[in-house]
Amino acid sequence: MVTTYCEIREVADMADLRAWAAAHHVPIIRGGYTLSGCTIYSATCGTLTLVCVGLEKGPGPLIWRSPFE
Repeated sequence: MVTTYCEIREVADMADLRAWAAAHHVPIIRGGYTLSGCTIYSATCGTLTLVCVGLEKGPGPLIWRSPFE
């Protein structure tokens, strides 16, 4: 027996994500940003999450500050 906990797939564009989310009656959420600063959107139904990287840029580049320095 195989148990699926989480399956994540990337779709080509926001149109695909919107169509899938509408068909499954689930909301699209802004989940964060890529390392290059692009916005990540996702929609989840059951164990399947579809993600799409948007073209718009977020608040700026990611800056890592070590808590040990």
